[in-house]
Amino acid sequence: MTLSPSHSHVFLATRNGDIKTYDLTCLRKSPYNMPNLWKLYENKMAADGIPSLTSEPAPLNAVDVVIHPRNLDLLFVAYAGGVILTNLTERSTIRAYELILPPGAPGGAGYGLGDILTHRRMVVTSLAVHPSGHFFAVGYADGSIAFWAVEDDNSPLLVRTLEDVDVNLVNADKLEEYMGASTNSNTPRTIREPIFKLSWSSFANAPDPRGGDTALAILGGLDASMPPGLTTFLLPAFNPTEPPSEPPAPPDSLHPFFRNAMRQSLTISKPYFYETRGIVQDYLLLPHTSPHLGGNFDPYGILLITEYQHTRTVEAYQYPPPGFVQIPQAPPKVEEAEDEGTEAAGGLMSPMPPTPLPKSPRHTNPTPQPLRTPFTLSAGNSGALDGRLFRVNNDIYQDLVSKNTYDDLHLRLKGGQAFADTTKANELKLLKYQPRRILMTYNGDLSVQFFDISTQLNIPVEDRPLEHDWPEALPWLDIRLDEVFDDPAIADILSVPTDRVSIQSAQVALEALECALILSSGEVFIYHHAMNRSTPASSKILADTEIVLLDHIHVAPGRTFAPYFILAANKGPVETCALSDIGFLAVSYKDGSFIVVDMRGPKIILSREAEKKQRHSMASAKHLHAGHPPTSPHSHHGSGPEIVKALTWTVTSLDKDPQLAVRLIAAHQSGQAEIFSLEHSGSPVSWSVSSESVPCKAVSDPTPESIYILDRKTGAPWKADRAGLSASLKGLSAEGQCFLITVGAKGARSTLNINGEKIGKVEWGHKVGTVLGSQIVEHMASRVLVVQTDKHDALIYSLPHLEHIHTAQLPPISTLPLAIDESGDFIAWTRHPRSGGVIQAATYSTFFDIRRSFGPPDFNFISTHGSVPPQPQPVSLGPASLLGSWFSFNETLSGDQVDELLGGPNRPIPEKPQLTRGSSEEGLASTAAGAAAGFAASASAMQANLYNRLTSAVSERGQLLGDLSERFNTLEEDSKNMLAQAKRLAAQQTAKGWFGF
Repeated sequence: MTLSPSHSHVFLATRNGDIKTYDLTCLRKSPYNMPNLWKLYENKMAADGIPSLTSEPAPLNAVDVVIHPRNLDLLFVAYAGGVILTNLTERSTIRAYELILPPGAPGGAGYGLGDILTHRRMVVTSLAVHPSGHFFAVGYADGSIAFWAVEDDNSPLLVRTLEDVDVNLVNADKLEEYMGASTNSNTPRTIREPIFKLSWSSFANAPDPRGGDTALAILGGLDASMPPGLTTFLLPAFNPTEPPSEPPAPPDSLHPFFRNAMRQSLTISKPYFYETRGIVQDYLLLPHTSPHLGGNFDPYGILLITEYQHTRTVEAYQYPPPGFVQIPQAPPKVEEAEDEGTEAAGGLMSPMPPTPLPKSPRHTNPTPQPLRTPFTLSAGNSGALDGRLFRVNNDIYQDLVSKNTYDDLHLRLKGGQAFADTTKANELKLLKYQPRRILMTYNGDLSVQFFDISTQLNIPVEDRPLEHDWPEALPWLDIRLDEVFDDPAIADILSVPTDRVSIQSAQVALEALECALILSSGEVFIYHHAMNRSTPASSKILADTEIVLLDHIHVAPGRTFAPYFILAANKGPVETCALSDIGFLAVSYKDGSFIVVDMRGPKIILSREAEKKQRHSMASAKHLHAGHPPTSPHSHHGSGPEIVKALTWTVTSLDKDPQLAVRLIAAHQSGQAEIFSLEHSGSPVSWSVSSESVPCKAVSDPTPESIYILDRKTGAPWKADRAGLSASLKGLSAEGQCFLITVGAKGARSTLNINGEKIGKVEWGHKVGTVLGSQIVEHMASRVLVVQTDKHDALIYSLPHLEHIHTAQLPPISTLPLAIDESGDFIAWTRHPRSGGVIQAATYSTFFDIRRSFGPPDFNFISTHGSVPPQPQPVSLGPASLLGSWFSFNETLSGDQVDELLGGPNRPIPEKPQLTRGSSEEGLASTAAGAAAGFAASASAMQANLYNRLTSAVSERGQLLGDLSERFNTLEEDSKNMLAQAKRLAAQQTAKGWFGF
């Protein structure tokens, strides 16, 4: 199927090779049809006694239909056997392009073919026309590409694979070498992919009307040894000068000078390979403004659909690669930049990379940068793996969403308008009282993304359309871990190869703007605010070998987060991690080891190796980090490593210690917990862990992030934030009491003042199922404990006594823990059914559906229309001043003329709907009314003019028969070179079968 932005007709290739047309304006099939032109060509060749060089008949199915980029009257129809160029107005075939390899030519399959000493027909798989319109590329099933001049169907300009050229010619030396080798052993056949798709692009950077450099995108043609991806070739401009007068060009053929110039323009200037993790199934080039030239003119990006482990993903990158095309940048338009919030259109298609820094190969060897895709495309292997939903106060929210100078590369996909549901006007007004929310996702492509998911984005301003995406991306907050791996020294630190690394979990301290990324290999990457990083020249030398600074890694201007350091302890996978808003990090490993880091250094202030659970006191069983204080003894039961399953930071008092202090609570698998208190001294302040830890009671098998410290009177959380840190530094005592909540696989427990007396306890039986996660939820100044199970139940308990209140049934859409925020809103993640770990969909909901509007807005996709530039006109082969070298069929039809030609004499024209400003419902209603009127007019016209149409068809039949008779006479008189002329004459006679006569 193919269409043009200049007219409203679609060309549809059917299974039997016929071409049908469909009118998008009238919404009906048009009377203009084409039979299988290749079949007619083959029949005519046989009737003229010209034998086929191959024993097998050519396949007759249609592969592709391509409109000439500069002449709407011409149509390329690619059949499996070859390509037909046809003229729509004259209803005739102009030329037929057929590639048959001579005996001994390797083609794309190489010399290992059993039939290499016979003629072989190449099966066509794809087609793309050069932007000038003078030559085109044809892809074949053996992985080769043939380039043909439009005016010469005798032989191609060049036939090549991705690596070799002239594979259609016989190389006697190589053929003899391979034939000699085949007598001793079987010569391996080169197994290549077919050429699935081709796209030929030009750019707005050439003063010559014939264009400048071009880029050819090739999907396929890879052999089995190459990774999956897409190939791009940068090709020189086709701008030949005036041809010499001697020798003159043969009549009715392409001048050798121009043929040679075409071949020279096919010499590769730069290649680039878009390597992907999965197999590329399809791609789409995204043009800046003009939809002409097949939608490939002046592209700024490329969309790739890749498949990996039965899951398809949409990826987007810059196109062409940086350095391919240099376009002068136009001064930005302030008005457009303010209105659209995007970069001015002046050549950002292929920006050069920033000044490279040491150890950053990504910036010394420029590669296409990824383009940000809409949230709805964040699915698949490179999409979201999991995420967190945060409720934030207004101050933090403003710091996060405030736009900066970050130059975001994104897809400019906009169309139509969205309007809020006016039937829920009252609920929409109440959205402004909702808290602000931020969504963080960590993804399969080693990135972390942030989105504004506040419901206030859906509040309309008067009757105007909605102005924000929802969720709205915050690209300046994004983190790309693969940029760090570009440093070979950093990649060597990892315990596994970089292609096997994935993000296990991510935590963010929104007040401090710090982020911890826990990798599946056990390393922990810390990012902090870019304003806090030191320069590479002032980098510190750390005493702890487990910590590696990342201050030398380049950060794009405007990015909020910058790499800080890696915690690479070589202790295996991480069990759990806790990041505070006051500069402390705690990490527990599955081998039972445990590390605490003061990120101000950074410096390890506690490191405890794995210990076995004993039945007696183990005061001396701990192996401590050099220079770090010992911890107090405590008792364990059972055998195996004693793993810390849950961690949390807080500023609180204890049962017998009313003074506020920074404390870390670590809950063990056995049900015991430890309280580590941090002490400060000196100036500047230096932090250390107290010499003794305080034991307390928790629950067995605690779930990660399942420790909560709440005020006993108000229920407010006692967090490790800046306010609490300030109070602890002043030596203040706690006002009031707190209680500790721990949640595990078998129950929950609440304890007064963390290590005091038990307040409440609940145990779960097997009927409850497996606990997936928990959260403290606040509503109307009251708080409850919500526990999620794998049976899609939410168990709700009172605080602090843990009395069962209610069991809420959750929608069975997620097997992952819900991402619940403190207000009761949550994200339910749906995994792909055939690929574990890949998120297929995200559902936003809430526990408190009281006067909340979550319905999708109304869309009106026809309310806005972009202006379509004029149709590109034919250009000359030579310079524009050379009158004799103009394209032989340079007169083209307009789009309206093509619609009139294809639609026939009785084509009904429906009235265009009159769109008024206002609600989308009015626009949609008027559109529906206009469409109904069009259908009615179409039906009436078809019924009333049936007789006239039949009469017109008979008249056209007689005229065509007369034209055919004249063409037969011309063929007999002009036959000189039998083989070449017979082929051309046979092609011209295919007009005989257009109406089945």
